Amino acid sequence: MSTANKIFENTGFLLAGKAGTKLFSLIIVIYIARYLGNAGYGKYTFVFAFVSFFTLISEMGTHHILVREISRSPEIAKKLLGNAILISIILSFIAIFLAVFTINIMKYSEETEKLVLIASIGLLFGSLSNYGIMYEVNLNMKYPVFFGLLSRLFLLISVILTVIYDMGITWIVIFTVFSDALPNVLMMIFSRNIILPEFKYDINLCKFILKESLPLAMATLFIVIYYRIDVVMLSMLKGDADVGIYSAAYRLTDAFTFIPATLMVSLFPLMSKYHNESKDKLIFSYLKSFKFLFIIALPLAVGITLISDKIVILIYGSQFENSVQLLQILIWSTAIVFINYPLTQLLISTNKQKIFATSTAICAVLNIILNLILIPGYSYTGASVATVITQIINGLIILYFRPKELLLSQLFHEIRIPLFTATFMAIFILCSQYYLDLPYIIIISIFLYFFFLYIFGGFDLEEKKLLLKFKLSIKDNISVIMKRLTKS
Repeated sequence: MSTANKIFENTGFLLAGKAGTKLFSLIIVIYIARYLGNAGYGKYTFVFAFVSFFTLISEMGTHHILVREISRSPEIAKKLLGNAILISIILSFIAIFLAVFTINIMKYSEETEKLVLIASIGLLFGSLSNYGIMYEVNLNMKYPVFFGLLSRLFLLISVILTVIYDMGITWIVIFTVFSDALPNVLMMIFSRNIILPEFKYDINLCKFILKESLPLAMATLFIVIYYRIDVVMLSMLKGDADVGIYSAAYRLTDAFTFIPATLMVSLFPLMSKYHNESKDKLIFSYLKSFKFLFIIALPLAVGITLISDKIVILIYGSQFENSVQLLQILIWSTAIVFINYPLTQLLISTNKQKIFATSTAICAVLNIILNLILIPGYSYTGASVATVITQIINGLIILYFRPKELLLSQLFHEIRIPLFTATFMAIFILCSQYYLDLPYIIIISIFLYFFFLYIFGGFDLEEKKLLLKFKLSIKDNISVIMKRLTKS
């Protein structure tokens, strides 16, 4: 099988699996939000947002470095993987201790402290995620995707039972931790068929991993800050109810971020390889990923902005109607993430992770300052605006430090037609939203956008062939996933 076909098969399977996972996750969020209400859902969100700050310590930014180095030097994979897992386990215990210690000195309620203790246990299981790297390097993500689907299915069933028997927030947190740990445990068990890590401590190799990972670890810290600090600051300055309203909108927009992440999981190893082999191929792979993600992000942002009221009320009910405006703002943050994602991966694949770390540091500080200014007066609306501004600044910084071979004129060329066709889609939505039900608006809007995109030459001949392969790959992989789920 050619590399291109393997990428399409891998990406198609990932998208099909992740779409199923996100669908399960959305249903889970609906159940939890409706069951716990604004304040309860806010507390649930705060607990996991708080613990996420300590994932930096347990993961230490090693993931991308391991993928990069194993892609370049497969012969040392066992040794790299074994030492990385040993590092992660030690750091996970430190992270758990610090998470519990920090929440106790912050003087939160006893219930919140207990929930943080439960959630922090998941940090230990996170160290097992390193076993999934070999699937990623070999462009074979079928097992991880299937395990992820099983974990979401388990959590969905658990949450439904919790609601039926009114078991409370504690059991929801317990089930969430167990569900998040399940894929990592399964990957550890089944990865034995691919590789057996060499658990032989090598101080020089550990130093190399930590040295190379440190810029990414710092970047991860700053990313977590400007993605999660808003929840913590809202909790401290306004309370759990405001956190719940903000998180309800945020979870809807965050549900789409799997799309750029999935595409780049398949392309990142290839980009790392092209960095040494061919600059032209490297830039070509970036431009194609940028174009496809922009084509998806633009109508997504425009459409959701115009029908956000219908979406929020349908999903959460009238108790979350204040989330409508937040959804209109935050969806543009997600659209910018789509655009920024491939450029970020391009920088890392070319050993420029320090630039990425610097950019995220600047944006983290900016986000904190903006939240301090905006949250006291504008609460969750202020937090939403701060998030969008931060993403814009981050995008401008990493664009400035792009490889010199990548010209701005190339990017502008790729976005001309999508901007034009999105205008037609927006006009249709504005004219039809008072006469058509939500499902019809969505289906017809998507059809019109891609129809005009095709008519006006939004895809060249080569891209049409790639899309056809991609379509067939997704169709085949959906069949595989459904068969495996049925068997399980």
